[in-house]
Amino acid sequence: MRFQCSSCGRIVAVDDIDAGIMVQCGHCGSVVQVPPTRLSRGSVIADFIIRRAIGQGGMGTVYLSHQITLDRPAALKILAESYANNAEFVALFIKEARAAAKLNHPHIVQAYAVGEDDGLLYFAMENIDGETMKDVLDREGVIPVDQALNVIQQIAEALNYAWIEQKLIHCDIKPDNIMLTSTGRAKLADLGLARVTGDMSDADDDEVMGTPQYISPEALTGAPMDTRSDIYSLGATFYQFVTGRLAFDGATASEIAKKHLTEPLIPPRSVNKDVPESVSRIIIKMMAKNPSMRYQDASELIDDLRNARRGKIAGPATESEILNSGASVSKTAARVARPVGAVPAGADPQHDRARNIYNLKKRQQDEARRTRVMIIVACVILAVSLLAGAFLLTRYGAKARAERERREAAEAAERELQRDTPLTLAVDEIVEFSQANPSDKRGLLAKCEAFLAKDFQPGKPKEEQALMTFRAIYQETDEAVMASTRDLEARKLRKLITQRQEAAEAAEEARQRAIQQAEDKRKADEYARQADQLRKEQSARTALELAERLVSEKEYFAWRMIDQTRHDHLDRAEKDYADWYQNVDRHAQNSDEAIAEVARPYRDWAKSVLDNIAGAKAIRENTYNGNTILADTQIGYGPSGICTIKSINNGVVKATTIEGRTFQFDFDELPLAQRLVLLKKGAGEAGHSDALYFYLLLYGDFAGAKTVVSDDKTARDIVAYVIASYFKLAIENASSEQALEELRQKYGSLREFRDAMSNARKSTNP
Repeated sequence: MRFQCSSCGRIVAVDDIDAGIMVQCGHCGSVVQVPPTRLSRGSVIADFIIRRAIGQGGMGTVYLSHQITLDRPAALKILAESYANNAEFVALFIKEARAAAKLNHPHIVQAYAVGEDDGLLYFAMENIDGETMKDVLDREGVIPVDQALNVIQQIAEALNYAWIEQKLIHCDIKPDNIMLTSTGRAKLADLGLARVTGDMSDADDDEVMGTPQYISPEALTGAPMDTRSDIYSLGATFYQFVTGRLAFDGATASEIAKKHLTEPLIPPRSVNKDVPESVSRIIIKMMAKNPSMRYQDASELIDDLRNARRGKIAGPATESEILNSGASVSKTAARVARPVGAVPAGADPQHDRARNIYNLKKRQQDEARRTRVMIIVACVILAVSLLAGAFLLTRYGAKARAERERREAAEAAERELQRDTPLTLAVDEIVEFSQANPSDKRGLLAKCEAFLAKDFQPGKPKEEQALMTFRAIYQETDEAVMASTRDLEARKLRKLITQRQEAAEAAEEARQRAIQQAEDKRKADEYARQADQLRKEQSARTALELAERLVSEKEYFAWRMIDQTRHDHLDRAEKDYADWYQNVDRHAQNSDEAIAEVARPYRDWAKSVLDNIAGAKAIRENTYNGNTILADTQIGYGPSGICTIKSINNGVVKATTIEGRTFQFDFDELPLAQRLVLLKKGAGEAGHSDALYFYLLLYGDFAGAKTVVSDDKTARDIVAYVIASYFKLAIENASSEQALEELRQKYGSLREFRDAMSNARKSTNP
């Protein structure tokens, strides 16, 4: 397992059996505790350092972690161990990561990485600084309508994006899976049950995906599902937001499922009178049991949510009525009167005269009666005509007034539609700027982009017309700016090509001159070479003799230095190298370049050794008498385990165990790993950390020297040369078989010693 060192912050690898125990960091030397489990704080899974558990889901546990390579926080989901060996759940876990990785939307939690680390399946995602809507519901009880509309609209936008881009459905919309950031932005989380529609046919027919309180009817019956299923679940979530209660609830999952399929939905407004009628109707439509009666896609839902936020209410449902009417016609019967009392004819003349007078009077009376009747009839007709005219005038006057009022209302509505809004005023400002500054295309483009950033939502014909005008200006301006940019880039490219051609021509001329100059120099050098040939041959012979001598001296001093140091003669070794350095330096300053060139590397070697001997002396002093420097340092020593150093004098270490027992031991008895811890600290305090490897060489600790210089090639070369030289001369100068046996017991495990012994035998027995 791997974990982060609590002291230096670097990654340490240990065996799994070391979990929970104290170990020494290989980077800084501090004693730290290994996390008790692979999922404890500080453990490293792939590229992530675990901080703490932040949630438990149906498929695993989510941890707050830190991504090492990108230096950012992340939420790390680890698949539960009970599912790790289940191929079906593993496939679903991988599908969660892949489905989420395809989507990049401001209202969807972003996926980072998915993989496996030593048997642990993990999925890393964006860590949201906030809480779930379930947490908000538990705390508040009911979500204010304005806030609920805002959250539901953002999640609807996420569902619309997922459906349009990947035909992806979530299948588990609920308050637990809606995150609310600290800035109030809603994000859709946990795509663990999401399925691409094209993959649905691979699922078992009896499998039910989702949470019972929010599941759609078609998910319960096994019918094909699409984005309308998510709209139903989002509606159930919306219902709970504004009412504080579940749309359908019961004692068991089966009881809840039956209600989703058969029980009518209680309108939200009947539960909470503060829910507006428009919001109540939206939720009812979202939760229609028949998918064809719901919103057919999330874009329709988003439009109604926006209208509801503006206070608009959809028209009521229309009802058809048939109105029956009838008319009856009454007829007036006319009666005809006939005159009575006529004088019968044949009477006497007097009687006839009287009758004639009577008849004359009668006719006069009848004529007068008829005249009166005609006058009355005429008056009646006139009165009826006047009444009818007045009635018709009143009727048509009311109709005219109604028509005039309707026309005035229409004109008022038209004026309202034509009234300027922030959107139209903003477009007018853009139009005025384009007319006043026809050449400032970039400034106009900046204004257009500022307009887009305001996210206007047109609702009137005038706004739609203004938006069309804006689109035309924006498209033309954007194309003009892009064309201008392309022209500028083309001019830059042409200029660059011209510059490169000129540079190529100048380079060719310079090359030709250089060729001529080289030819002239070659001829001159040839004459000089011939003149100096004899002198150089003599110089070369002298330099070769010097090189052979210096090679031998370098090996000798390397062997002598280590042999003396083992007897604590650091000062003698330092004097030998100082004398040799002065001798070689004289050769390095010789006027003959061949001799000086041979001597310079050996002079540099001697100077490097002198510097390292000085550093080794300081390390020796700080380590063997490190009372104040190494006090309180913790190391591991033998059966005592972890102990704390109290003092070091003349190489004798006094220390105390964890239990408080005091004991002492020889510094050189420490194992290499523990000795290196103290030597590193002593070297650092002396300011000679780079001389530690040379200190180990001086005291014949060749294995330690090789360990210290594992990352430094120059130091590795020095160590290899000194070891090889020492073994070569030590074997050659061994006075007896017993001396060789002592060398073999001390260095027999080193490859360099075995190689030196093999070479010695070959030279003895060619």
